This record gives sequence, C-alpha cells and structure tokens, in this order.
Amino acid sequence: MATSNGFGRRAFLASAAAASAGAAVLSSPTSARATSRHGNRELLQRRFADWRFGMFLHFNMGTFHDAEWVDPNQDPLSFAPSDLDCGQWADAAKAAGMRFAVLTVKHHDGFCLWPSKYTDYDVMSGSYRRDIVREYMDAFRSRGITPCLYFSIWDRTNGVTAPITRDMIEFVKGQLTELLTRYGRIPLLIFDGWAWQMGHQAVPFGEIRTHVASIQPDCLVLDLNGLTVPWDSDLLFVEEPKGGVFCPPGNTYAASQGQTISPSGWFWHPSTPSNVLSADQIVDGHLRVLEPRYCTFILNCPPNPQGRLDDSVVATLREVGERWRPDASRPRLPAQPDVVRYPVTPVSATAGVAVDGHSDFGWNGQADQTLWTAGPLPQSVTLDLGRPYAGIDTLTYLPRQDTESAWSFEKFVTEGNILGHRISVSVNGTSFREVARGSWAADHRLKQARFRAATARYVRLNALSTVGGAAAIASEIGCGGTNARPRAV
Repeated sequence: MATSNGFGRRAFLASAAAASAGAAVLSSPTSARATSRHGNRELLQRRFADWRFGMFLHFNMGTFHDAEWVDPNQDPLSFAPSDLDCGQWADAAKAAGMRFAVLTVKHHDGFCLWPSKYTDYDVMSGSYRRDIVREYMDAFRSRGITPCLYFSIWDRTNGVTAPITRDMIEFVKGQLTELLTRYGRIPLLIFDGWAWQMGHQAVPFGEIRTHVASIQPDCLVLDLNGLTVPWDSDLLFVEEPKGGVFCPPGNTYAASQGQTISPSGWFWHPSTPSNVLSADQIVDGHLRVLEPRYCTFILNCPPNPQGRLDDSVVATLREVGERWRPDASRPRLPAQPDVVRYPVTPVSATAGVAVDGHSDFGWNGQADQTLWTAGPLPQSVTLDLGRPYAGIDTLTYLPRQDTESAWSFEKFVTEGNILGHRISVSVNGTSFREVARGSWAADHRLKQARFRAATARYVRLNALSTVGGAAAIASEIGCGGTNARPRAV
C-alpha cells in the first residue's frame, strides 16, 4: 500500500471533533470470547459525563506575554503573578456549579507550573517560586471541586519534532511521573500537541498511555484532536472556537466541549475583562444544549497576570450558578465501547504505509486529516511491533472522517471504508494465523476486531471488500490489549 493522500490532506469536516451516535463496531473473532456487558472504562466515563460543567484554566507563560502561543525559552522571571489566588478561582467555579477544573500545567512553550527536576524552565525559576500545581490542587479540593491536569506533549523548548529520540520520550514520561505521583488522584489528564502536531507514534501513544495507566489506572485520558470518535482516547473533545463546531444531537459517546469565556482567546489578553460571554450564552446556549448530548461543558476562564480571575468573569460565573442546575431526569450515559487501554506502538508497516495518523481542524472548522490508501483489492497492511508481544487481543480501524461538504454533520464520505476484513497474526512474519474475520458497517465510526489474546510481532489487516469497491482507506490503524497489558517476550 502507498500513501496517495499524504500528510496534511484537507478533508472537509465541520463537525471535526463531534461524536456520532453508536458504539465501536466489533468483528467476529475466530475463537469467540465473551465480551463485557459494559465498556471497560464506562463507569469512569459515566462519572465524567455526570460532572456536566467544569472550568478550564489557561494560566501559563502566555498569560504574561499577551500571546496564545508564546515563543519558548522566555525569561522565566517574566512569569510574575503579583497576587496569585487559586482559592479565588475555586470559589468562582463553585459559585457557577462547576464540578471539576483543568489547569494548563505545561503549554507548548514548555514552562512548568510545578518544580520539575527535568528542566529549569519552571515556576521555581520565575518570580513566584512556589508550586502552583500544589496550590491549585489544595484550593479546589478544599471546595469540593475535582482538580485535573492539561499537559502538552509538544514541548518546543526541546525542539520536539521528528525524529523523536528516546531521551525526548523519557523526558515526557519523567514529567508525567512527577505530576501523577505528587498530587494525589488525578481523574482526568488532557493531552495536547500530539495527534495534530507530532502524531501518535512519533511519541509512542501506546507507551505513554501505558505509563499513565501504570501510575494512575483510573485516570481518564483525553487527547485534543480532530476526530469524531474516541480512537485514541477515553473521551471526545470538541473545540468550539475552531469554526463554531458543536457536539451534534444524538451523541452517545462520553464527550466534552471546550469554549473560552472571552472570545479574546484561551489565555488572558488585555481585552479579556471587557469581552465576556453572558450568562444567557453560557446557560441557554451551551449547558442546556450540551447536557442531553452527554457532552460535559468545559468553560475556559483565564486568570490575569496578577493571578486572579477578572471581576467580570467572577460576576458572570456567579450569575450562571444562580440560573443553572443539572437536569436530574437525564438518562444515564448509554453503553460505551471498550477502550484499548494498552496500545502497542508499531515500529513500521508493510510497503511504506505510515501507521502514524495526523488529525486536527482549523479555525474554519475544516479537518486536516491524513488518509492512507492503496491499489486494487484485496489489500493488506501488516503492522510490525518490533518484537513479539503476548496478550495482543484487539485491532482498531478508524475509517475516513471527512464529510461530503463543509458544515455537514451527517453526510460522511464512506468510499473506500473497509467492510469485509480478516485479521491474522504472526511471530516470524512468514507464517500467519487467522484470529478474526467479519464485516464492518460502512459508516465513519470506530471499528474493532476483538480476538482471543495472541502472541504476535506482526498483525495483519486484510481488506476483502470496501464501500464502492474502491481502494481501501484508513485514517488510523492500531492494535494492543483491551483486557490486559501486552507483555514483550
């Protein structure tokens, strides 16, 4: 197979991060295995859906430079909050009826809001010289609000671009270890700068995800990307400022939608205090619209350079809390598909097929997506995992995510989506054993082929038939363990 659509193909998808109704579609295993009645992360996903409303706090180096993306390696002393008050943030969140919060502990420029032994570009080199993550955690927990974290995988202080070195990967894992071991339970970790900037295999998604699970097994992982289904994540994220995209009616995935309280941007800008959404826009235009769609609303409220929320933001949040209450009659979150909790990152794929997908969406709401295609049927892709692993039990296939026209939420392009398929595994790359076969639906939803746990270095997807008989198309292909962590042998 060859890449005819290339890295960065424009696919028109106004609903770039919106979920569609329905669960992942499974194929039939050659050796049948009973599947769980509920998705393996469903209880955690249900808790997130029931939170319904939370606060996003973009507070980092950009706050002090009037910038959304500040250049890396700024003078650390320029990070200089004069009146930092995490308790004020938490009081405003509680007044609004928010259940959780997410703090940008590291953005793309790499400045860390906690003391990190892996860099001196952190808060201890700034003017404040205190652990802001600790103060945030303590303040929000004391108000009964669950604190969560945002962490950018893309750290421009390290020049993190391909090729990614082992030192860079260990740097990411080391900083995640600090965050996940110092501050108690972290129920949600939001990653950024991954799928859309670096790709999930360049910094190996499987290794990072397994690392998080080994420290905090109940931590939900959310990746900010342009997909319409949670291929690489426990949850969906809809970034509303990019083209006004909204989670669509009928969504049944555990989802979230992010919007900033000021159109000025995610970080604070001089225009932020005078340019704030009204309580009507937040309550009637967001909370009451998103709640029946199982989409938790994350409202970004950026602290100012003093380290406080502006009075206009606080007043609006107080009014929101007076006007809105969760709808207790909403049915509970529908059944969720199993999540591949332990992906194994391939080192290569046959015939030059890239296994690294790219997904994002621009400010016009249109998707920027890698689509991989090839010649006439039958076709196959063989993932090389680099060494044999025991416990491989799932292959995932994400069809194309583009739509027939911009601003269409329903008419997804399906030509080339794989229908009939066969999954085989091998230890030596020569002798393959079939483990699953079946036919997937023609739609854009995430597909899984589940099978009895096998030992494999090579995992092969054979496309036997496609929509329209066209060349097979894939947005993402992956494999790993759904029930347990695969073990290198």
